[in-house]
Amino acid sequence: MMPAQSRVDAGIWSVPGLVPVIEYSRPVLNDILTHVLDAFDTYLAGGYEVGGVLFGQHKNGLVRIQAFRPLDIQPPRPVFVLSNSDQQRFDALIKSHTSDPALQGMVPVGWYHSHTRDEIFLSEGDIEIYDRHLAEPWQVAMVLRPSDLEPVRVGFFFRESDGYIRTDQSYQEFAVEAPPRERTLRKPPPWEIRDDGQLEEDYSVPPVEPEAFSLPPEAQTAGFLKRTGRWLLLLVALATIGAGAVSLYILNAPEPLLGLRLTPVESELLIQWDTKSKALADPSQATLFIVDGSDRTDLPLAKLRGAAHYLYKPRTGRVDVRLRAGLPWGRSALELATYLAHPEIGKPEPELQEARQIERSARKNLEALQADLAQKRGETLALQARLDESARAREQADEAKRTKFAPKPLVLPPATNPPTPRDLPGAPEIAARSTAAAPPVPLQVSLSDPRMKAPPEPVKPAPVQPPPPVAVQPPPSPAIVRPAPLPPPKPAYSGPASGKIIWIGELPRDGVLRIEGRRPSTGAVNTELPGVPVHIGAYPAEYTNSGVKVFSPNPRLTAGKTEPAGAANGYTPIHYVYDAKAVRDLIVEQMPGAGDWKRIVLRAGGRRLSAIVIEWQVIPQ
Repeated sequence: MMPAQSRVDAGIWSVPGLVPVIEYSRPVLNDILTHVLDAFDTYLAGGYEVGGVLFGQHKNGLVRIQAFRPLDIQPPRPVFVLSNSDQQRFDALIKSHTSDPALQGMVPVGWYHSHTRDEIFLSEGDIEIYDRHLAEPWQVAMVLRPSDLEPVRVGFFFRESDGYIRTDQSYQEFAVEAPPRERTLRKPPPWEIRDDGQLEEDYSVPPVEPEAFSLPPEAQTAGFLKRTGRWLLLLVALATIGAGAVSLYILNAPEPLLGLRLTPVESELLIQWDTKSKALADPSQATLFIVDGSDRTDLPLAKLRGAAHYLYKPRTGRVDVRLRAGLPWGRSALELATYLAHPEIGKPEPELQEARQIERSARKNLEALQADLAQKRGETLALQARLDESARAREQADEAKRTKFAPKPLVLPPATNPPTPRDLPGAPEIAARSTAAAPPVPLQVSLSDPRMKAPPEPVKPAPVQPPPPVAVQPPPSPAIVRPAPLPPPKPAYSGPASGKIIWIGELPRDGVLRIEGRRPSTGAVNTELPGVPVHIGAYPAEYTNSGVKVFSPNPRLTAGKTEPAGAANGYTPIHYVYDAKAVRDLIVEQMPGAGDWKRIVLRAGGRRLSAIVIEWQVIPQ
């Protein structure tokens, strides 16, 4: 059983879903911080790195850190690397728990070391020490990163169940307030430091044993004093005082801000910094570190040629970004930012999501109604054709019936005149009858023979008048009810799918511009909207001698983009530039809608506008 008192004043470090769980004693961690900070404050430019062995207990995936023993390396080195003799003393330190009464009941559970110039990760040299001296699967490594004014950052590393070690960064870092320490005058380091704060030589390889080439310190000091003389001692004293004063001034000087910030842009991450910062005056001394899962990208700012941002495509849910800039006297400015992707980031708000769902449902219903309407229109046209055919057949039948039963006109034989007396045999001559309109005179016959009687006067038949024709009215045809003809369907749109409208004029601050077809309220336009449902985008612009300069909110257009003159842009070259601030100077107050797809209302923002470019794209129906 582990002693219960180890839980008193202890901290817990763990990664969800992974083992081990690390429990560390806060007093022990405080003593380790003192060891690390003493070495950090000894020299300028980060001092030197230290390390040691962690002792405690382990059981069932729980590692407890209850004590530590530092490894004393002489002379101090800027990087924690071990020579052959250092490795022997490190092995002896690991085995000291068997002979040290204070470590009774404990075992070496890991090791620690500091990074004073690099980030929290395991270098190749660190991995070699880890695998060679502490190879048990439950033994851990702790890396500490001290700072002048910030808390000390700490990260743990461990072997996972399959033996994998994440070396590029710790799964979780945490910061610990530095214990109180006295600010002493830092000495110049005995090794060379370049202007960018990096070491002049490669200290990542084990150094040569100092016993092989160095003289005893007493002999070196005696020879030095003998060669230089007293006047050189005075110069050294003055130089030391001056360096101390300068280092004290630099130590108290605040580090300049770099303005590092992260902004999600759709599926990408926009990394920005302040190019006006004094620390970034020389981009060749600044480097951007991007840690995305197990991938690490080192990007010198000099490669970006003065750009103030960088677009990065995240591959995991966490991206750690660090910007470090070199300062004079071996100092450096560092800023950190972390982007944590959340499943809800980038999703629309519930109201917008519900509105989009309603829009999709309404669009499906509209399509179904349009299809049903087209079917009904076809059925109506077919019924109309059948009604017209039936009406024509009925008219033909009625016409045939009228022709068959119409009354025939009465045809009388020609009238014949009665025979005149002269035509009769033995008739006397009869004077010719006058044709005047006088009344007829009775025929007088003179008989020579008195025994003959006068023939009777012939009866003149009355003229027969033909009967008046009877007008036969055709029977009334039944009334035919015809439905009102439907309006012809509108022809489908066959124009271009997209285009641009360029407005030129004078729009003052807060001024309103109304465009209805080709009629703007002020200025002039080169064309008009197509009059069908469209998506639009409006951007402020400037009319120059080389074309139209359009300000866009798209960061991809930092390097600019030129669209040659053509039919789509009114035969005017268009130059796109990225300017997120200028875009806010134009506001779309009314979009084209169902009432009028050729009307748009715009308002100027905080400055006067002389040109506007409106891009439109037809919505598929």
